[in-house]
Amino acid sequence: MKNRNRYFLAEFIGSSFLVMIIVGSGLMAENLTNDVAVMLIANTIATGAGLFVLISVFADVSGAHFNPFVSIAMAITGKLKKRLLPYYIFAQLFGCLLGVGLANFFFEHEIYELSTKSRDGIYIFTSEVIATLGLIIIIFGSMKSGKIAVAACVGLYITAGYWFTSSTSFANPAVTIARTFTESFTGINYMNTPYYILAELIGMLIAVFIIKSLFSKKN
Repeated sequence: MKNRNRYFLAEFIGSSFLVMIIVGSGLMAENLTNDVAVMLIANTIATGAGLFVLISVFADVSGAHFNPFVSIAMAITGKLKKRLLPYYIFAQLFGCLLGVGLANFFFEHEIYELSTKSRDGIYIFTSEVIATLGLIIIIFGSMKSGKIAVAACVGLYITAGYWFTSSTSFANPAVTIARTFTESFTGINYMNTPYYILAELIGMLIAVFIIKSLFSKKN
């Protein structure tokens, strides 16, 4: 029970700070410029840096997943006990929802507000499939090199993902749900949220299949 509480707290705090960083940096950028490219650069740098720090800090406690589909992939491949999965997912969801509320509050927005930012289309859907697939493969591929390698790889991949994918690489259903509740540069219309989550699920399932082929001990 003590370990479960530690895992829950680490995933809750890490997920909360992750969304505060994503949404808060987007809100700050909106306050400073009207140039969308500059906004994206600011948001990208903050998110990549934040991921590196958060993973480095919490990896030795909970594994620093901060993402339900990462936790599910870990459970499917035997790297996370299945009985712990609900603790991880609830912590991630509630942490992300707290994070978006705090970020909105920091910048004098309503604590929770529905986004009207449209992110739809088959191109964006496909982009989010690939973004999630890539993230999970990179996590598993870098794990043997230690937490700093994972932190660097994930931070740099998401930094790149903001730019090479039209979806801007959410790659995380908890973050996607949270970003539904900010009327800002980083938001997503609630009508698009289920499609993002479906795309992320497909990406995760394909990634698990690839991981078993690439990184299996039998190979």
